[in-house]
Amino acid sequence: MDFQDQLNAIIGDSQPLTAVGLTFLSDLPTAERATLTLLWPGISVARRRKIVTTLVQVAEDNIEYNFDTTLTVLLADPDAQVRRLAVEGLVEDESTSTLRRLITVLESDPDAGVRAAAAVILAPAALRAETGKVKRELADRLRDSLLQAVRDPADPDVRRRALEAVGYFGGNAAVEAEIARAYDESGLLPASAVHAMGRNMNHRWAPLLLKEAKSAEPLMRFAAAQALGELGERANAPALLPLLEDDDSEVQLAAVWALGQLGGRVAQQALQMLGADLDPALQEAVDEALTEIRHADNPLAP
Repeated sequence: MDFQDQLNAIIGDSQPLTAVGLTFLSDLPTAERATLTLLWPGISVARRRKIVTTLVQVAEDNIEYNFDTTLTVLLADPDAQVRRLAVEGLVEDESTSTLRRLITVLESDPDAGVRAAAAVILAPAALRAETGKVKRELADRLRDSLLQAVRDPADPDVRRRALEAVGYFGGNAAVEAEIARAYDESGLLPASAVHAMGRNMNHRWAPLLLKEAKSAEPLMRFAAAQALGELGERANAPALLPLLEDDDSEVQLAAVWALGQLGGRVAQQALQMLGADLDPALQEAVDEALTEIRHADNPLAP
C-alpha cells in the first residue's frame, strides 16, 4: 500500500484509528510530506485532533517512532488545538529547522494557547543556547522573541511561559530586568519570575528565593524550592528542610528534587531521615534524589 492509500485509510471518521495504523507517518520522507500537506486539510477537525493526539502518545510510548516531520506539517493546521498538540509533540526535536518554526509560532500564531505551548517547548532550546549548543544568530533571535513575548501584556499565560524560558539566558541585563519586573507584579507572574530566577543561575536571586521558601502561598514555596535546586548553592539546603514536611505534597516533591540537585551531607541526611513509611510518589522521589546524590559523589559507581 502506497503512502496516499495509507493516508486515505485513516481519513474517514467512521474508520477505526489505531496506534499501529499511524506508524507509517514516522520518519516521513520529503515526497510524502508534500502529499500530507496537500491532503491533511481535507480531514475533519475531530479526526485531525484524534490523529495528532494519538501520534503524540505513540511517540511518548515508543522511542522507535519519530513523528517530528509530520508534526511540523501540522503546525500550519487551521485548528488551534491541533497546532497546540503538534507543538507539544515536538518537545524532543532539537533540529535547527524546528527551532526556527517554533520561534515563528511564538511570534505570530493567532492563538495564545499555542504561543504559550511554544514558549514551554522553547525552554530547553534556551538552555541549549545558553550552553553554546545553538548558533549565536539563532540564539539571539530566540532570546529576543522570548523577551518580546514577556513584554506583551495582552497574554498573561504567554508572558509567564516565555519568562520561565528566557530565564536560562544568564548574564543578560534585559532578561534580569524582566525577571525583577515580573516578580513585583500580581497574579501568577511572580511565581514564574521565581522559576526564572533559578534557571538564570545568578546568585543575586538567592535572598529572594530564600524569602519565598517561607511564603504563605504554596505555589511560591514550590517555585522557590525548584529554583533553589537549580541555583545549585549547597549552603541553601537548610532552607529546604522545612519544606520536606510541607502541607502541600507538590512542595514536598519539589524540595526533595532540589535537595537531590544540591547534594552534600545535609541533603543526604535529611532525605534518609524521612523514613520508609512515605507516600509512594514521595518515596520514589526520595529514592531518585538519593541516587542523584550518590552518583554526584561517585560518578563511576554502578
